[in-house]
Amino acid sequence: MNNQKQTISLILRMLGGGILAALLISTGVALYGWLKSWQTATQFSNGMFISGSIVIILGVLAVAGGFTSRGNFGITYSQSAGDASTPERTRQMIVDLLRGYNALAVSAITGSALIGLSILIYNIFG
Repeated sequence: MNNQKQTISLILRMLGGGILAALLISTGVALYGWLKSWQTATQFSNGMFISGSIVIILGVLAVAGGFTSRGNFGITYSQSAGDASTPERTRQMIVDLLRGYNALAVSAITGSALIGLSILIYNIFG
């Protein structure tokens, strides 16, 4: 039961972080559009869509970077040369793997929220 509470807590933190990041990024995009004198809903919609796409791509790159580091023989060898036992190294590898996927999940939530906001802006004001 405790593990289930931890999982729910993690999901809620990722959702909250993604929504907060989307709010901050959308505020930044809106401010940028205001400074650049954007005048149509399409311009704001495109800004939100592009920023959402960039955030999702950055999340995918976080996972790809993790694959690259785990596949690097030099890093793997240097970890085996330390004092950590095999189970400790395995736990650390799992933690590193999950960090990349957590970043992907938060960026997917953030990017999806921004793209959804883009669609909403276009449909309401466009």
